[in-house]
Amino acid sequence: MLSPASAFLGDRHLDILVVEDDADLRQLMGRFLEKQGFSVVLAEHPLQALEQLAARKVDLIVTDYMMPHMDGVAFTERLKATPTLKDIPVILVTAWPDDGMTERGMRKGVALSLTKPIDFNRLLTLIRFAE
Repeated sequence: MLSPASAFLGDRHLDILVVEDDADLRQLMGRFLEKQGFSVVLAEHPLQALEQLAARKVDLIVTDYMMPHMDGVAFTERLKATPTLKDIPVILVTAWPDDGMTERGMRKGVALSLTKPIDFNRLLTLIRFAE
């Protein structure tokens, strides 16, 4: 039987980096995505994520908005300014649905956004469209 990831990605394997400062949510997203057939790397904050990205290539990033050290939009801006990382799609997750924040994120390179509490079926749909 095909995993949900295989059902819409075919033979394409996807490595996803999840950047989330809430440990419980980070683990929950990681386990959910792994059960869907994705390979997952977890980071607690953007600086740790940048360290992970220096050591491993990923195909997609799911990042929280409000985090220590820098917010998700500033993190995305930094990614897009780095030649080896600029083409990685970013999904921004936020508890603060705000059109201004979403617009700012899109201008800085966020592909799609998702509000908390996370609807995991919607996350899968966004992954399909971001990829």
